[in-house]
Amino acid sequence: MKVFRPLDFVLLLVFLAVCAWAIVAVTSRGKQSAPLLIVNSPDGEYVYPLAKDREISVLGAIGNSVLVIKDGKAFFKDSPCPNKTCVQTGELTRNNDWAACLPNQVIIHVEASGEKDELDTVVR
Repeated sequence: MKVFRPLDFVLLLVFLAVCAWAIVAVTSRGKQSAPLLIVNSPDGEYVYPLAKDREISVLGAIGNSVLVIKDGKAFFKDSPCPNKTCVQTGELTRNNDWAACLPNQVIIHVEASGEKDELDTVVR
């Protein structure tokens, strides 16, 4: 019969601590909420979760820009600017993606969120 030495117990405790830390790290990673869409306009700054589909009308300098959040993607649907470059920008999905309607002074960008809050809308 083999006898455990004190160092064996220390190694066992270290192994168990590392296993516990790994389990906590993996389970807490899945608790992050969806990325956020940050909308800057002359009216202020608004925050919307990309997890909830919606259509947003944002008042800008020359009129209303229409934004759409659908299937975790955000994009300009329409804007009062003359050349519609913002509408042609495409979908924003990843952290730090951005688009802007400069004539209307509306800028949108995606920001990763580490909070578990269930946001509907936040004004900063």
